[in-house]
Amino acid sequence: MSSSEQTSSPLLEKNQIIPAFTLPGTDGMPHGPWDYKQHEHLVLLFMRSITTDATRELLRTFAASYTAFREEYCAILGITADAVIANLQAQEQLRLPFPLLADPTGRAIQRYTAWEGASHTVKPCIILADRYNALYGQWSADDEAQLPSVKELLENLQYMNKLCAL
Repeated sequence: MSSSEQTSSPLLEKNQIIPAFTLPGTDGMPHGPWDYKQHEHLVLLFMRSITTDATRELLRTFAASYTAFREEYCAILGITADAVIANLQAQEQLRLPFPLLADPTGRAIQRYTAWEGASHTVKPCIILADRYNALYGQWSADDEAQLPSVKELLENLQYMNKLCAL
């Protein structure tokens, strides 16, 4: 099985530096985790197609809580296997305050979660990294609705910020 046909989720180790990537965003600019290093914590949302209701609902939930994430010094990046134009349409429709990144080849996705290259299938995953890009938490599920809640992620961020203040 080639890496583009990977079906099991890669397991990153806690405190491991997350894999670097650069992907095109809906704003026409390249984005990656290193853009936020030493400045902000980072939530990476790896999602199935932007056309699914579950993905759209997850994005709406994170958009509604964006201010709370920013108050915890955290940036959010959404990553899909869709093309930039599809992400751009969704970004405008959903009025997302954070970038959606396009990874139609799955090169970045497969370093974080299960990826089926032939069908462009992504196993939904949330990565929480600290401001030094060290992994704090990794959650994956068969459906976006099974991922941890925004409340749980914010509690993790608050704890991380307390640790940084000590």
